[in-house]
Amino acid sequence: MKPHEHDIMRSVEDHYWWYQALRQHVLHSLASASPAFSLLDAGCGTGGMLATVREKFPHAELTGIDESGHAVELAAGRNTGARLLRASVHELPFPENAFDFVLSLDVWSHAGVDDALAAHETCRVLRPGGSLILNLAAFEFLKGAHDCAVDVDRRYSRPQVRALLQGANFEIETLTYWNAAFTPPIALMRWLSRFRRPREAPRSDFRPLPPFLNAGLKQLAALELTASRHLSLPFGTSLFAIARKHG
Repeated sequence: MKPHEHDIMRSVEDHYWWYQALRQHVLHSLASASPAFSLLDAGCGTGGMLATVREKFPHAELTGIDESGHAVELAAGRNTGARLLRASVHELPFPENAFDFVLSLDVWSHAGVDDALAAHETCRVLRPGGSLILNLAAFEFLKGAHDCAVDVDRRYSRPQVRALLQGANFEIETLTYWNAAFTPPIALMRWLSRFRRPREAPRSDFRPLPPFLNAGLKQLAALELTASRHLSLPFGTSLFAIARKHG
């Protein structure tokens, strides 16, 4: 991802409704963990998720890696106490069975990432019975300028993610689409974005919103989150998975 997009991410992610919804997905997935669990955020970006986990779980042992040195610098500025390294999801600089949890949030879909290799590396560093918490962009028809801006190369269907995880020795516990309510307007917006003039640089969808709109979107996303705990949503702009390492 380009450095200026990391700057945009850092400026909006602590309040933007989509990030807030994703963080609630992750926190709910960690709710039953022991207080001192170890967690790797593999592709930590600007550190927003690490900061959220630290606030909720002050005794957790947190580590973050990212290929972008700029992103690691921004994450370090949050002072979460997490160990931060510049590294690739293709070659995680940790021994086998090192973590109770690994997060991978919108990383495997990036250009240049071999998702199968990333899945096997993730499995390697998880302890037997440890969990991967995964979020990926969904449905190829939702591609648009946003994807170009944040270097998203591909989007996934549920069968593709299931095959990817099972092929890397994971047992899937949760696999659901989410952000379903906003799929139609986002699909239209992304479709229209494909017709921008070639000279216009692609921009991500992440930008400040009026507070009342952001609050409304956050509330609707929270209702979806509650529903997704009881049923697997049939469509959405993203796929969320929890998968346990065999053993």
